[in-house]
Amino acid sequence: MISEKLKSGTRHLHDLTEEKFNSAKIFEGTFDLNDYRKLLFYNYEMLNSFENEVFNFIPAKAADFLNLESRRKLKLAETDMMELGVPLPPERNLASVKNLAEAFGIFYVMEGSTLGGNMIAKQLSKSGEFADAPFHYFRCYGSHTGSYWKTFKEVLDREIKLEYEDACLRGAEKAYGFLLNLPD
Repeated sequence: MISEKLKSGTRHLHDLTEEKFNSAKIFEGTFDLNDYRKLLFYNYEMLNSFENEVFNFIPAKAADFLNLESRRKLKLAETDMMELGVPLPPERNLASVKNLAEAFGIFYVMEGSTLGGNMIAKQLSKSGEFADAPFHYFRCYGSHTGSYWKTFKEVLDREIKLEYEDACLRGAEKAYGFLLNLPD
């Protein structure tokens, strides 16, 4: 299954990304609002660069099954950033997506960040510093986060045939590489 191949094949990139984002500080209780602003900015940049391109590749039947339009998160990240006083960079398309397999690989990283974001919001909301922090982006699926992830993996495993798995993996690597190459 491609979902398992993506998980194991990008584990090292996932770990490097968490390190760049200071994720350990979240669970140590030392993650502050400036760290959160930076984390939102990084996620915004990924969505700003990839969301439209990726979504344009998803076939209609898969899009319906995924309820694709409900998975758009760019505007939610923008809202959170504006509420926290983070200036929005100019809208731009920094990346291109070559094909459906690559799109699904990038989508895997985008959806994975939502899964992790739910845990981030839960942990940060325990701190008084985050009492008024918006979590529109990180709580975008609410109680449906688990079921949305499961549905995504089902569609991913169904849509990506064996001969396209390497291209899908390259898409996930592209998304992680994009995040890792953003300036600190």
